[in-house]
Amino acid sequence: MANIDDFIRPKEWVSDFVTDIGKVLREWGKDKYMPVRQQIDEDWRDHKLVKPLLKEVLVDLGINAAFFPAEVGGTDIPETCTLVCILAEEGGRIDSGFTVAVLCSLWPMLPIILKPHRNMELLQDIGPKFCGETLYVGCNAMTEPSSGADIENMDRMRGKTIQTTAKLIGDEWVINGHKIWPTNSGDVANLYGVVCTTKKGSTDLNDFAFIYVPADAPGVSMGGPYQKAGMAADMNTDIWFEDVHVPKSYRAHGPGDDLKYFTEMITYGNMASAAMCLGVMKNIYEIIKRWTTERIIAGKPLKEHSMVAAALSEIAISIEATSAWIHMYCREVDHPEIYGTDPWSNKMAHKSRGLAIFASQAVEKVCSTAMDYMGSYGYSREFDVEKHWRDSKMIGLWMGGLGLKHLENARYWYELETL
Repeated sequence: MANIDDFIRPKEWVSDFVTDIGKVLREWGKDKYMPVRQQIDEDWRDHKLVKPLLKEVLVDLGINAAFFPAEVGGTDIPETCTLVCILAEEGGRIDSGFTVAVLCSLWPMLPIILKPHRNMELLQDIGPKFCGETLYVGCNAMTEPSSGADIENMDRMRGKTIQTTAKLIGDEWVINGHKIWPTNSGDVANLYGVVCTTKKGSTDLNDFAFIYVPADAPGVSMGGPYQKAGMAADMNTDIWFEDVHVPKSYRAHGPGDDLKYFTEMITYGNMASAAMCLGVMKNIYEIIKRWTTERIIAGKPLKEHSMVAAALSEIAISIEATSAWIHMYCREVDHPEIYGTDPWSNKMAHKSRGLAIFASQAVEKVCSTAMDYMGSYGYSREFDVEKHWRDSKMIGLWMGGLGLKHLENARYWYELETL
């Protein structure tokens, strides 16, 4: 009998070790998360349910430590893009809002933990906190109230609208600015990766800075959480930095390299977003398959009606296509020695934008199709389709939104010069 493990996942590209990690997360989700999945929507303000669950995944299951080098207590698992996407897929099947909270703990750490550009000085300081027995969470503080996706649009805006400043005074960076919407903000995160400029209004890419700021540093403050249509397990607030001092060594790398490895973060973000969409679609497949098998219309199961069978086929096609695309790009990111493209290149960032668009549009259609054929049961909270429908819509809106994703994808494929 066909199931979600029969969809495309090239075994020669995904190690048994990484597959097993995904299975551990799946089993954990079945035992620990699925029973409270519907309650998570009511936990958006306090995260009384979410925080213990984050601890179980990031600490007890070792997801935080998986990406850090052994020298600081990590597991140092290779083929990191494939691992990220397997975690995002299995997590998306459980709850994409919770999954973005899990993965965004590690997202701002990528510039200093990925090979071959590890910053071991910083890792010796920060790494043991992430790899310890106590929950320690990261947050990528990027978006600002006045500029939206401008920060990610470095090809054209070149950082000139970044308002958060970093000024080097002696051996310390002094940070001032206002960030909005970061995942794991509020009282969740312990460490922020902050996008800054060393010269406000500059279009010199060397002035782009990525600096780590402890959440408890004097001068850091935050607003209350936003209530959203979905993604309740993903806490988003405003963050203000007022004359916040951090050591000079808390800059990820330095002029030029900060932006280079921030670009790699964008690629990983695109890939993980697509994989979360894939996980959602796989859970929708499970739900709609069971529903159309058990629902009897005109004397036979709903799935045995030709119009319904055609719609179910479209769901399976969307899953197959998305999965194949994800694993091909994972292969390119994890094996630059084969494909000749650096993981931090604009090429990979721009190409993966197209994947993110395809996946986010596919998951919207899949959720809507399931709701169409389940009728009022589809938008009832009982079956979780409406939860996936609300949550997954937001995946297509982050990472610069649909407009920037289309622009950057076209910039690579069509060598755009003015857009």
